[in-house]
Amino acid sequence: MKIAWHNCYSISDADIVLFGAASQNGSLYSGTKQGPNEIRAASLKWLSGETIQGKKFSLQPLTLVKKRIFDAYNIEKKAISGLVQRTAAGKRVPAMLGGDHSNTLEALKGISKVYKSFSIVYLDAHLDLVSGQGRFYGSVLYDASKLKQLKLRKSACIGCRAVRESEVEEARKKKLLVIDAVKVEELGIRKVFNKVKKRVGKRVYLSIDIDCVDPASAPGVSDPVPAGLTPNQLTGLARMIARNGIIGFDIMEVNPVRDKSSLTTSLAAKLFSEIAASMK
Repeated sequence: MKIAWHNCYSISDADIVLFGAASQNGSLYSGTKQGPNEIRAASLKWLSGETIQGKKFSLQPLTLVKKRIFDAYNIEKKAISGLVQRTAAGKRVPAMLGGDHSNTLEALKGISKVYKSFSIVYLDAHLDLVSGQGRFYGSVLYDASKLKQLKLRKSACIGCRAVRESEVEEARKKKLLVIDAVKVEELGIRKVFNKVKKRVGKRVYLSIDIDCVDPASAPGVSDPVPAGLTPNQLTGLARMIARNGIIGFDIMEVNPVRDKSSLTTSLAAKLFSEIAASMK
């Protein structure tokens, strides 16, 4: 099974190299390993116009996906860094579907071997700055901050609303821009994007934990937190960031076991199409 927008037959011909991280090794909950395949299934189902409860849906963005996309299918966690490194070195954009968020650390390691300096825009209900855990889904940003190429002072975390006091202190110490979900609602996505644009450089990795969305709209997550972003807020921000330029991206923590009516897998597939269509 390939993503609906798979349209070329070798990595060398691709602009975007998609792969699934069907691993939940860093998660406290089961189910995320099914995320990549269920996102692919949602993309194929909704793009083909199949019906559900008498209604038709389409995931095709109004700005058509013109990028050449190769779906490398699912790979093991230990292979992520190498694939991302080879993809980025070839001036292609790696795109990961997951799977628990600890897989993002492996992708960032691969990016760090190609780019001497880069930023991250991290959309998540959590700050993920828990120290002393190591490859735990709640310590992704803390562990990634040890990569000298990643500049957290030029990065941002958006949509968070479940944080520890120690994480807030860590964010301040590392000068990470933090914009919580309520602040996004207050400011509007254009002002939020402008703040982010001023902070990050031209080499940006976009990481999306789907739990940044309110669980009323995306119930298929392992650790739901109320008062999250709306799907439109997330999609709008992701499109703006993609238009500004990205060197890689991921959509993580989709848990089909906890999903309802494929709301979350469909949103993840839609997000992929919108990001791909918005990229330069």
